[in-house]
Amino acid sequence: MTSPEHLANRDIDSSILEPVPEPPARAQVVIVGGGIIGSSIAYHLTKLGITDVVVLERVRLTAGTTWHAAGLVSQVRGTHALTQLSRINTATYEALPDETGVDTGFRRVGSLTVARTPGRMQELRAAADMHRESGVECRVLEPKQVLDWWPIAHVDDLAGATVTPTDATVNPGEAALSLAKGAHDRGAVFAFGVTVTGFRMQGGAVTGVETNKGVIDAETVVLASGLWTSELARLAGTSVALYPAEHVWVMTDTVPGADERFPILRDLDGYLYVRHHAGHLVVGAFEPKGKPKAPKDVPTDGFVEFGEDWEHLGPVLAAARERLPVLHTVGFQHYLRAPESFSPDGNMHVGEFPEVRRLFVAAGLNSQGIIYGPGVGKALAEWIVEGHPTMDLTGVDIARTGDWANNRAWLHEKTHETLGRLYAMHWPSLQPDYGRGVRRTPFLPQLREAGAAIGEAAGWERAAWFEPGASEEPSWNYDFDRPSWFAPVGEEMRAARTGVALFDLSTYAKFLVQGPDAVAGLQRLCTSDIDVAVGRVVYTLLCNERGGIEMDPTVTRLAEDRFLVLAPTLYQRRTEMLLRNGLPPGAALTDVTSAFATLHVAGPKTRSVLGALTDQELSNGAFPFLSAREIDLAWAKAIALRVSFTGELGWELLVPTEFAADVFDKVVDAGRAHEIRMAGAFAFDGLRLERGFRSWGHDIGALDDPYAVGLGFAVRGDKLDFVGKEALAKLKDERRDRELVSVKLDDPAAMLWHGEPVVMGSDRIGYVTSGAYGHHLGAAVGLAWIRGVMTTDLPVSVEIRGTKVRATISREPFYDPKGVRLRV
Repeated sequence: MTSPEHLANRDIDSSILEPVPEPPARAQVVIVGGGIIGSSIAYHLTKLGITDVVVLERVRLTAGTTWHAAGLVSQVRGTHALTQLSRINTATYEALPDETGVDTGFRRVGSLTVARTPGRMQELRAAADMHRESGVECRVLEPKQVLDWWPIAHVDDLAGATVTPTDATVNPGEAALSLAKGAHDRGAVFAFGVTVTGFRMQGGAVTGVETNKGVIDAETVVLASGLWTSELARLAGTSVALYPAEHVWVMTDTVPGADERFPILRDLDGYLYVRHHAGHLVVGAFEPKGKPKAPKDVPTDGFVEFGEDWEHLGPVLAAARERLPVLHTVGFQHYLRAPESFSPDGNMHVGEFPEVRRLFVAAGLNSQGIIYGPGVGKALAEWIVEGHPTMDLTGVDIARTGDWANNRAWLHEKTHETLGRLYAMHWPSLQPDYGRGVRRTPFLPQLREAGAAIGEAAGWERAAWFEPGASEEPSWNYDFDRPSWFAPVGEEMRAARTGVALFDLSTYAKFLVQGPDAVAGLQRLCTSDIDVAVGRVVYTLLCNERGGIEMDPTVTRLAEDRFLVLAPTLYQRRTEMLLRNGLPPGAALTDVTSAFATLHVAGPKTRSVLGALTDQELSNGAFPFLSAREIDLAWAKAIALRVSFTGELGWELLVPTEFAADVFDKVVDAGRAHEIRMAGAFAFDGLRLERGFRSWGHDIGALDDPYAVGLGFAVRGDKLDFVGKEALAKLKDERRDRELVSVKLDDPAAMLWHGEPVVMGSDRIGYVTSGAYGHHLGAAVGLAWIRGVMTTDLPVSVEIRGTKVRATISREPFYDPKGVRLRV
């Protein structure tokens, strides 16, 4: 460990980049932002052969947030997809000095994470599973073993810990400079003192950047501008939901016993981290209630600090002194309080803007820019060069976040918690506390009255589960095995399987496609035959030219030239992009999500309930599966679709919002004689997993083809040309190296959520994409990717927080009621 440690370095010598006083008049790629992310994108673009790159920076390299980063480098994150983005960081930072001549200060000191509670220890065991899945060493420690790594720590209150010996620290400024130097050596140009004032557009694509030093024509523009990215996106007529917050670390005076070999110490329950720095300790905070900072209140002259605020840091500092008693006796020489940018859901924003072609973003790193810098730069560079993502970026794709979320007042409120959520307990289904109530279905008051526990999804307030007769909203008591909703969700699922259940599906994204070219446009986009009789519902796929699944909506033909498209709640903006960018001018697209509320009635007794509210014949003959009718429903007109994601007889009922509350009351009244049960999102998810139904964004995505995920039935290869047809024809008969299958645990006490490794002996052969408890099956059930040759008799297990639980896998769902040919 010979490299000196540098933090808060304002004196990075960026003259080695030979910055130009005036930017060139044109470039193939313009990157706005000279921090770790912009430098990494330039580095990887030039490595891929795109050398006509210009990096613009308003001040100079690292002046935004990179300069004050703590330099922590962790290789594994909470999901497989995020780990793909973080996994290359240590190798990159370690190799850069030999390539560029600029030392990154790389020190492979490792990282140690301690748990104060049994729940946190379970979380750490799950993280250890992910490390092993990723080929990164991670050891589970008893409390006393922590002293082998941090002998000056207090450990008597701990439940345990994990250590990752190969994690590291770097000098953030030098790491960015080293990446920038690599880009410069291959031809990239850096221009400092340049302020972007606008963008040039033509035909829905960006064509240039307007600056205080003139216009730069460009084929591609990347916004990697940290907390300023949202403001720049507004200039381009598009949206990035991120907002600044204060991030704090303090540096002690010299600490007796501090050793440069100490690993990074994370005490997540204390909302703090500690690292060694030249004989001192740096204590950083991710406090549970952060301090948002309006963009207009952040100076633009670079290297910004806001001064000391010891009162705000007090609770975290007290927790740090509990963990490291030596902090009671040492002083502090530097209090750093500076801006970082945070996103509402805690994930970064990466990708091409849906509204503006060839305009890309990489921002909102949530104080993890050093961790993700190399991977994000590589991912975005490959996307730009290849024209599409080369890895699973669904969870970070800018298209996941709707324009509604880019409201400064809402973001200010929301950002109080997003900083602290990085270190909060990551319970399954953990709900946000701030920014609630922004989107409400018309049924929300009635759902609350019926005993709903209200959860949040894409800003929507929706029922998660119900406790009928409750005098107040049910409590969210989290647990990895038996959370507070376990029993009531079981009752809701049993009602759907044996009686009748009522769901609110109003949050679904809904679009009308209409006009003379509606049929032709949808036929071109969809893999299924959309030119069906009026009143038919088609489950279909929107694929890309490579055969990957971009979305899996239902399309209902309402008239000769009018179609209704329904898509998942979380992907409203993405679905709109796919349709708007793919439809011809003669097909008009209208987002009608807010125009219709949706009730879903499901279960064997559904006909009895709805039969009391409509004169429409509901028999199989009169109203067959995958058909649609406009019907009188109570005192309203409704679009009734005979489809169900539960695997049971059911109808989705779309009602104009002004009629919704009255229809709800009348459905409930009609259902009392049949013991109708209100049911929420958790039961809905459990039912669909028992039935083996795929969910886009969880189980399937743009890198997966229909045949690998069991959706080949939705591809009509004999149809005239459609997007992806040629690729799908080749994929159909190809031997594939992995397959999406159903999985069920043999032990009824165990639980599945997401990401658990699937193992066979000592071999890791896949992982769970989504899981829930299958109350009808009496065991946890889910979907999983399996690598290699799949047979149902494989002796597989699922690794759950360090324990292997025997499981059964199957291409067919574990629940398939007789006579129900459900694919939707």
